[in-house]
Amino acid sequence: HVIFLAYACWLGFVEYETKEEELLAANEGYDAVVVKHKKVEAELKKVVRFKKELEQSKKKVQEVVENIERIQRQLPSEINDAEVNATLADYATDLKMLNPEPTPKSEVNNRFYITKDYEFKVRGTYLQCLIFFEHLENLSKTGRILNVKSVEMKLAADADKRSRFKIIDMKTNIEAYKYNKNFNVKDL
Repeated sequence: HVIFLAYACWLGFVEYETKEEELLAANEGYDAVVVKHKKVEAELKKVVRFKKELEQSKKKVQEVVENIERIQRQLPSEINDAEVNATLADYATDLKMLNPEPTPKSEVNNRFYITKDYEFKVRGTYLQCLIFFEHLENLSKTGRILNVKSVEMKLAADADKRSRFKIIDMKTNIEAYKYNKNFNVKDL
C-alpha cells in the first residue's frame, strides 16, 4: 500500500507541476494579450478621432462649397460692356468731369469667376476723383462689384498753375466680375 500511496503522490506531484507550468504559460500569454489589447485600444481611439476629424473636415469642405456657390450666384452671369462703360461715364458726367473715356480690355478666367478689365481716363479735380471712387464703392452696395486695380493721377499739362483747384488727368484700371458658367464646384 505504501508503494501505491507513494506512486499516487508522485503522480499527483507531476500533475501539480504540469498544471503549475500551464498556469505560468497562461499568465505570460495573458500579459502579452493585455499589451496587445492596450495597443488595439489606442489604435481604435486614433481611428475614432480620425473619423470625427474627417466628418468635421467634410462639413467644412461642404460649407466652403456652399459659400463658393452663394458667391458665384451673387456675381452676374454676363458683363455688359455698354452698361459698365455707361455707368463709369455717367458718374464722371454727373460730377462734371471732362473727357470720360472707358475702354474695355481683355477677360481673364479665374476658375469659378471671370474678370474683365476696363481702362478709364478722365479729367477733373482731385475732389471729383475721390467722389468718383466713392460712387464706385456705393455701387458695390447695390450688388455690382467693380474693383479698382490701379490709379494714376498727374497734373494736367494745360492746367492753370495759379488755380486753387488743380486739374488732374486720371487713368484707372477697373475690374468687373462675372461667374464662370462652365465651372463646377465639385471639380475642386
